[in-house]
Amino acid sequence: MTAPTAPAPAPTPATSSAARNGPRRVPAVVVLSVVALVVAAGLVAWNNLLVPVLPADPVVRMIANVAGVLVLVLAARAGGLSWRDLGLCPTTWLSGLRWGGAAVGIVALGYAVAFLLPATRPLLENPGVAASPTSAVVLRALLLIPVGTVLCEELAFRGVLHGLTERAWAGRWWAGRGAVVAVASAFAVWHLAGAVAAPVGGIPVVGVLAVLVVTATGGVVMSVVRRRTGSIFASIGIHLGTNVVGLVAVILATR
Repeated sequence: MTAPTAPAPAPTPATSSAARNGPRRVPAVVVLSVVALVVAAGLVAWNNLLVPVLPADPVVRMIANVAGVLVLVLAARAGGLSWRDLGLCPTTWLSGLRWGGAAVGIVALGYAVAFLLPATRPLLENPGVAASPTSAVVLRALLLIPVGTVLCEELAFRGVLHGLTERAWAGRWWAGRGAVVAVASAFAVWHLAGAVAAPVGGIPVVGVLAVLVVTATGGVVMSVVRRRTGSIFASIGIHLGTNVVGLVAVILATR
């Protein structure tokens, strides 16, 4: 005869609960925060590591940026972000266009005043623009900056990254301000390679920091307006005003 086997111990409440529920899921806020961090790091690496090794032709770099941001937007949509999350919901277009148009007008007025005043007009002069062929300046003002810079950066930062951070932190007290700070910070670091190559005043450390601070400040303004209107058309207007209208003012003052 074999000895009787001892009965198996009864499962504890914790064991039975774990068996019923399976492995614990990682909270959505953690998953989405990690995704947002990865996207931010990818954007920073794109502009600071990849773009500088591409051919120096600005059209080639513009095409690369357009292709990259298109993939990013499609991935965001496939991952569950809505057009509203991306700042592209049709119901917000009118508000965004109003704010964006007003921003262009205000910036244009500021540059006009600077151009007309003898004390400030020399600040707009740029020898690099003076030495550039007219065709290159026109290409930059009408295509490279509006599409390769403004549209791509707004879709990437005020569109995808802003939407990700707001979705990740939805319902938490820091959601709005956190999204603004996170996006503006990533936007500033996106410009690091350019700041190192051309620091303000030619001063290596202080000049680089000045570029980053100014860019971060602009990023905060654009993110706040984008969040207020729910539309990236508002931030696109600010971006176009500072970059394109600014270039036009420089051209007029230099030539």
